[in-house]
Amino acid sequence: VERLVALADDGVEVEVITNSLESTDAAVVHGAYAPWRKTLLAHGIRLFELRPEQEPGDGNGEEEMRVPGASASALHIKALRMDDQVFIGSFNVDPRSILWNSEVGVLVRSEGLQTAFDELVAVGQEPTISYQVLLDDDEELVWRYEHRGEPLAAEKEPGNAWRHLNAWASRTFRLERWL
Repeated sequence: VERLVALADDGVEVEVITNSLESTDAAVVHGAYAPWRKTLLAHGIRLFELRPEQEPGDGNGEEEMRVPGASASALHIKALRMDDQVFIGSFNVDPRSILWNSEVGVLVRSEGLQTAFDELVAVGQEPTISYQVLLDDDEELVWRYEHRGEPLAAEKEPGNAWRHLNAWASRTFRLERWL
C-alpha cells in the first residue's frame, strides 16, 4: 500500500483490479485488504473489484476475453504492467511468498503482450464485470456497476452475511500479517 500510494503521489497512474468480497474464495484475505481502500482511493488510485456474476458482452467480440468457468471472477494470477514491461505469475507480494512459498513469475518486454494486457484490463474494468469502488462526497465507499444496462451504485459492500463476518473477523483479529 505504501509503495502504491508513493507511486500515485509521484504522478504514476495506478489501477487495481481484484476480487470483490462476494466473488472471492477467501473472504478472510479480502478482510485484510478492505481497510486500505480509502487510503488507496484518497491518493488517486483507481480500484475495481470483480463481480461474481458477469453480464454477456455487447457483441463486439470482447466476449472471448472474459474469464471462462463457473466462477468467472476467481483470480489467482498476478499481473502488473510497468512502463514497457509486464509481470505475470503466481507470486504474492508478501513475506510468505518471498520466504516460504515456491512462487514464480516472468517479467517480459513485449509490445504484443502489453497490448493484450491493456485490453484485458479494459474489459476487467467494464461496469458489467466489476464494481468501481469510489469515495463519495462524505468520504464513504460506493460500489458503482451496471446491471441490465442500468448504472447502479451500492452504498454497502455487496456480499452475504457470512462473507462479511469472515472479513470482519480478519480485520478484528488482525490476521493480515499471517495471510
